[in-house]
Amino acid sequence: MKTVLSKLLARVADLVEIHPVLALFLGGALLAVFLTAAFSAKSAETYAQSSLVWTLYRRCTRLLWALTIVGFVVATLSLLRAYLHQALARFQHSHGRITEANYNAIQTIWGTPQVQPELRFDLFYEEDVTERIESEDLSKPAILHTKKVRHDVTGNPFLSARHDVTLRQNARKKGSALYGGYDTSCRFSWHLKNPADRPLNSLLTFPLPAATGMYDELTATLNGQDVLPKMQLKDGALLLNRDVQPNESLEMVVSFKSRGMSSWYLQVLEPREIRDFTLTLTLPDLSKAHLNFPEGCMSPTDAKPTTDNHGTILTFRLDHAISSKGMGIALPTVSQPGETTKAVLEEVERGWLLLFATLLLGLTLAGAYHGILVTVLFGAAGACAYGLMGDFSDVLFGFWGAACCILVPAFALLAWLLIRFSPRSSARLLALQFLLFGILYPCVAGLDSDRQSLYFNLAALSFLGSAAWQLTRRLSSGRSGEVPSPA
Repeated sequence: MKTVLSKLLARVADLVEIHPVLALFLGGALLAVFLTAAFSAKSAETYAQSSLVWTLYRRCTRLLWALTIVGFVVATLSLLRAYLHQALARFQHSHGRITEANYNAIQTIWGTPQVQPELRFDLFYEEDVTERIESEDLSKPAILHTKKVRHDVTGNPFLSARHDVTLRQNARKKGSALYGGYDTSCRFSWHLKNPADRPLNSLLTFPLPAATGMYDELTATLNGQDVLPKMQLKDGALLLNRDVQPNESLEMVVSFKSRGMSSWYLQVLEPREIRDFTLTLTLPDLSKAHLNFPEGCMSPTDAKPTTDNHGTILTFRLDHAISSKGMGIALPTVSQPGETTKAVLEEVERGWLLLFATLLLGLTLAGAYHGILVTVLFGAAGACAYGLMGDFSDVLFGFWGAACCILVPAFALLAWLLIRFSPRSSARLLALQFLLFGILYPCVAGLDSDRQSLYFNLAALSFLGSAAWQLTRRLSSGRSGEVPSPA
């Protein structure tokens, strides 16, 4: 018994902490049940005609009966609330459950978020320098040592850059969830020039955006000639050693197709002046309203819709600029399987608690016979209807199919039965609130997550208005007869 009471008290404390307003409403309804069961008018008249000992006995018995009813209601409420939590957890487990382990696994299969560094063009020349090392023994000749010394050229060889990247979303599934993936088609081109009036050695370094990525249809040309066979792949970058002539101009083009996850980002890591730079990022299936940029990313110079208005073309232009900020895009959150049903089920608990409190308080104030039993049965039926909606969501073409075939008919039938079982004075009001809290509130609050607090406050005001009207009606009726027991 002690364990059961401790669990009930823990659930009550949990409800008070998470939903204090709902805990207040339920507490008021339970108080009404307790007062009605413990202090009915006819019982008071009966006690007045009995002896003191008998009156005390009957009073204690009545109080124990009232406490038993309240305990039964609290236990039922706790069990049905646990059932709703299990229904939501079961649905979340099999629909759109995003985990870090699955995200890491999908990266090993598909690709990682890509960060594309800009091309590096190192220019240098080497010369032989002879060092004379004198011996400590003056009778011995000096030692001459020749070594190569590298001299780096500090001039900026980049004259212009034109980059075109097309990125299409391609969500990947792992477990029960979808993760934001994409395919890219990239073409990078640079116009380079040797800034010195002498021949130089050069090292072209093109870093690949992900060391473990997949690159298809890879090409690399220099002045129109294929140089990919001459390039070395080292440390996740393509390297090309080449001698350049004085003031020689070079046209370097690298293109490939690849794929990644979550975000794509290009950055000029080398500290230099960025001249005549243009990056055109085409997003055929990402509208302007859904654009999101990675942290540390500059805003695009221009953003315009594609010809079919389904996507966006971002243009980043820089000229005579110095910046370490990147340019790119972060994919929006992917719509998960059963997302609508999940959103509604997450709001079901608050709507169901309002529904339960409304029935409990309304039937008690209306003096309905077996009001507690009717409340428990209708509350259990409503909870089961939510559970069935989650179970049949996939079978009946998602949320709307399940709502039309299960949720709406079930609550319409329950509202009709509630009108028949409730006193006429409050039957229609209770049925209306039953539909309001059971269907309208969870659906609207779940589908419009930005205004959830607004819908809950409106529902709470509706509950308070209904409770005030029923309490005023009861107090003004002036009945002096027995109030039917809530059990």
